[in-house]
This record gives sequence, structure tokens and C-alpha cells, in this order.
Amino acid sequence: MTHDEAIAFIQRCKHGVLATLLPDGRPHPTPVVFGLAGDFVEISMTASRVKTRNLRRDPRATLCVFPEGAWHPYLCAEGRAELIADPDGQRNLALYRRITGKDPDDLAEYLQAMKRDKRLVCRLMIERLYPMGG
Repeated sequence: MTHDEAIAFIQRCKHGVLATLLPDGRPHPTPVVFGLAGDFVEISMTASRVKTRNLRRDPRATLCVFPEGAWHPYLCAEGRAELIADPDGQRNLALYRRITGKDPDDLAEYLQAMKRDKRLVCRLMIERLYPMGG
């Protein structure tokens, strides 16, 4: 798979497992949905989650991407994460639209929930993709 084919695969998929690092170095995997934008993926998360605390301490992460309802084929994207505040929910709304291709059914309630839950956006810069091959 070439780099362009790998990016196209990630674009088609929306489900994955994000692995962050616990303080003792063990991986902490969590299922996520994500949206691709250029050479990074974005994931909505709340400030209080373990994965968020892990990324604040150590921004290295791996996202294992796979098609909905299957575990193969898969692709891993490694990189460093940036946590972006989203006080008005607009970044999460843009991410929602990128993932689903539409607006939430109740836009006002969605934006309220983003504020209430203190949602932020994790931007994972893709630094390495694997497995890659010919």
C-alpha cells in the first residue's frame, strides 16, 4: 500500500482504536470514531477521560483504523497529538459533519452537549503509517 492509498483507506474508515500511554508506560486502547483532514485525524474527547489525561502528559499515540464491522484490513497511524479547546462546540461540529456528512438532528442540543461535556478535539498528526508495502 502506498502513502496515498493509506490516506484514502483512512478517509473511507471512521472507526478505530486509539492507544495512548498510561503513566507506567502500558498502552491504554479505546474505541473511537474519527475524521481525516489532510495529514492528521481528529477525534472528539472529553477533558476528564483517561486518554485525554494520558495525551496531556505524553502526546504520543497510535490509531489503529479498520472498516466498520471488520477487523481487517487495518492500518495504524502513529504520531503526536495536540489537544484543542472547543468552548463553543464549533470544532466538534465540523468534525461531526466530516464524519457523518450531515448536521446533528438537533443542532442546538448538540452544541449544548459539547459545552456541557467540555468536549475538545484531539488532532493526531500522522507521522508514520503501517503496515505499508508494495
